[in-house]
Amino acid sequence: MAYPVVPRVTEALNSLYSAQDSEAKKEANRWLESFQKTADAWSAADYLIKADESNLETKLFAAQTFRQKITFDLKELDESGRVSLRDSLLSLLSGYATTGPQVINTQLCLSLAILAIQMPTWKNVVAQFVELFGNSAETIPTLLEFLTVLPEEVNNNNRIPIGDEEFRSRATELLTNNSDEILKLLAVYIQSSGSDTAIQNSVFKCLSSWLRTGDIDVNKLANNPLLDLAFRALKDEELFDIAVDVICEIIYETKDVQDYMPLIQVIYPKLVPLYQDLAIVKEEEDDDKFRGYCRIFIEAGEAYMLLLIAHQEAFTTIIDGVAVCTAYHDLDIVPMTFNFWFELANSLTSETYRQYQPHFVRYFDQLVDVMIKHLQYPEESSDFTSEDRDEFRQFRHHMGDTLKDCCRIVGSHRCLSKPLNVLSGLLAGAHTSATWQQIEAPIFALRAMGSEIPDEENEVMPQIMEFLSKLPHHPKIRYAATLVISRYTTWTRKHPEYLAYQLNFISAGFENDEVAAASALALKHLCKDCSELLVDYLSQLHPFFINVGKTLPILDILEVTEAVAHVIAVIPTSELLKALQLFCLPLAQKLHDVAVKGNEATEKDHRDAADLLEQINIFLQVIQPEIPMNETHPCVAFINELWPVFDLCLSNFGADQSVSESLCKCFKTCVISYRMHFVPLLPQLLQRIVNVFAQTGMSAYLWVAGRTIREYAMEGTDGVAPCLELVEQLSSPTFAMFGIKSFDDIPDVVEEYFRMLVSFLNSAPSALIQSPLLPTIFQAGLAALAVQQMDAINAVLTFHRTLLNIGVPDAQTTPKMSPRASSDNIAHYMPTLSASEIAMAAQRNAAVVRSLFQEFGLQFTNQLFDGLINHFPRDVVQDVAAIQKLLVQMLPTESSKWMISVVENFPAQTMTAAERQTFLTDYTKAIQDRQWPKVRRVLTDFVNAYRRKHTSREAPRRVASSATI
Repeated sequence: MAYPVVPRVTEALNSLYSAQDSEAKKEANRWLESFQKTADAWSAADYLIKADESNLETKLFAAQTFRQKITFDLKELDESGRVSLRDSLLSLLSGYATTGPQVINTQLCLSLAILAIQMPTWKNVVAQFVELFGNSAETIPTLLEFLTVLPEEVNNNNRIPIGDEEFRSRATELLTNNSDEILKLLAVYIQSSGSDTAIQNSVFKCLSSWLRTGDIDVNKLANNPLLDLAFRALKDEELFDIAVDVICEIIYETKDVQDYMPLIQVIYPKLVPLYQDLAIVKEEEDDDKFRGYCRIFIEAGEAYMLLLIAHQEAFTTIIDGVAVCTAYHDLDIVPMTFNFWFELANSLTSETYRQYQPHFVRYFDQLVDVMIKHLQYPEESSDFTSEDRDEFRQFRHHMGDTLKDCCRIVGSHRCLSKPLNVLSGLLAGAHTSATWQQIEAPIFALRAMGSEIPDEENEVMPQIMEFLSKLPHHPKIRYAATLVISRYTTWTRKHPEYLAYQLNFISAGFENDEVAAASALALKHLCKDCSELLVDYLSQLHPFFINVGKTLPILDILEVTEAVAHVIAVIPTSELLKALQLFCLPLAQKLHDVAVKGNEATEKDHRDAADLLEQINIFLQVIQPEIPMNETHPCVAFINELWPVFDLCLSNFGADQSVSESLCKCFKTCVISYRMHFVPLLPQLLQRIVNVFAQTGMSAYLWVAGRTIREYAMEGTDGVAPCLELVEQLSSPTFAMFGIKSFDDIPDVVEEYFRMLVSFLNSAPSALIQSPLLPTIFQAGLAALAVQQMDAINAVLTFHRTLLNIGVPDAQTTPKMSPRASSDNIAHYMPTLSASEIAMAAQRNAAVVRSLFQEFGLQFTNQLFDGLINHFPRDVVQDVAAIQKLLVQMLPTESSKWMISVVENFPAQTMTAAERQTFLTDYTKAIQDRQWPKVRRVLTDFVNAYRRKHTSREAPRRVASSATI
């Protein structure tokens, strides 16, 4: 056989389609994918698609191979090879146009379309196809198929390696310049199609494809039979779906109503009869057709929104049609309308169209009733899967948003009255037969409207609050009612007479396991929004807080903890320490009792310790009183009392992940919440972080170190020195870990260490740049480029990019204090550097960075290129290219030489001499021309092409890292 690889291809295809062993199928698929990336694939595909012995699967694979190769590897062919390929494909397509099968026909059309985009010397592509395939009834379907896929590939195939300028030029040649002729051609074909629905379907598909490009002058459809025939096609079962697509595309293209009024005046009369068709399919419960008609009305409503508002009577059919769609029973269709109502409400509440609101009140009024009905859980909801339940909940929240839109137009009084009236009707009489689903739906509606109801509402809201106590004690009804209280806590702040009633209502909910979560949430919001009003209730909250903590799940306990913390936060400062001790010391005592168990502690003890720390952290987060610097901060005084318990946890549980993370949350909160007041305790914290990290190696301590550095290490302040010492002390055990463990075994440590360094470089670069430790840190960063976990490699790359930003003057930014720091009037933590001193420091820093990269630049380039080719996640390729761009900006001559050295030493078996030369020529020329963005683009394009070709193969030998720490 002329092509030795063909038998192997055939064997792999047989395995793919016939083998019983799934692993054999996977292996065959992997081999075939790899084969398609080889240069031999061109000739093999040509042979296989023409060979008489090839079956359908083989010929289809050959056609798909052409498509793949033309998309990604056309550069392998010179101009004469491309012309030969084009002629061969056209010849193949001529044969398949009359004999089929369609699936191969389509693949060949796609291949030719992609080839046309990349072959600017191929002129008059569309005209040539019309001449070859447009004059015979047998080949017209093939012409229409090509004309359908051509605009889709031009506009949607982002994988084609073509420059922006070339793409724009080619798109104009292929699409814009042919659009008028396409309209005429499609009109001819559909008029001459008779009863051939297959041709008509193809014509409409082609028209829809061209409409999506935006190149068609849709105004010309006003006098084109295609428009009228599209509406007529709605009566044909076989053409209904494609007719809907075409009509929606046409309407969408006419959304700029000022430019398309002549065409809109032709379209709208054709929409009016569709309202009756909508009613008919609604009666027949033909969901598929109803959906199609809904698409048309919704598209028209959104496109002609401003016409509809200003000329409501003339365009009433559209909004009536959308309203019918919203009221339909199929809850998969209803959400299609929500954006229309949202946009309509937005327009009607604008200054320009506010005057038209009265004309639309009736629609939004009816919409409230429709939403309440749709909100009702189905009777069979008990059979819902968890996925069904999540989807319905999400749907209800979208309906809640639509109810908010109604409130904006109809007004709060009317919108609140409707669900209240529904509830009153359902519960009228001594023996109501209403189900919980019927009662819960209007309660949910009341909750959903909350954000649109003014806190000053005094007519309906009092009735609603009083009505809550009359509701049945069904847990799902009680749950919904409790969340109503949760949603209206700002209203309660203006109506404190309901506070005691709501507290009792919420408290009672904790007695029911199904209602407790809602009660916890409601209590949190009530205490947050009405904290000042609840100070007098603090003595009652204490026993309640202690008791519920014994029975609730941890998530609910945390909600209740936050609730209490909000009340404590507003009590007089003089009483704050006592309150903290009252509520928090019992937690600290429990934490002590668990932590003291040491090695005898169970897994549950560890979870309990973490949960207790989370509660303490919430108190520290929420309670942040403004205390003058010359006064003792009660929270910091309380933290001082907690140190022995924290130390016990660090000693006995510091190596437990959940406990260490919760502890570090507390430490971070201490730093952020009480920043300057915490300074006296800062040395203790820093020493604890250093000691426990050295003992445990847990990344959480690096994380809190980074947050501490962000708060205290500001350039030119006294906070820099202790933070630099912290970095130095943490670096020693980190380097030790890097020396004995694989980076991929400790990705969290890698991530948090380099994020800590980035925090320092962003806040106070001079101290770290001028530190003797920097070269060692840099070499650690080089070695860490081997890590493959996404977050970790991102952190390492960010470190290098931050360094390069310091080394490239044009990329530098002067470090700024955080807003928190600038508001602290403490001299020794305020910057003392002048503008000239900052500029001089930046120059010194840039010199150090340049020197560092001059020394390690070849190794750095080697490591980056190795990662790009072998193991970096694809998502970071752009980031690495940006880093390389900064490197060449800083050291253009050296970086060019480094890249040449790296690429020339790359294994020859995986990179041809031509590929190597083309890349290096483009890369070095971009550097010589100082076209820095092009440097990035050339590298990205090369890496993407290389990795596509080699991902299914065995990766080349890794470039050995000589980085040492």
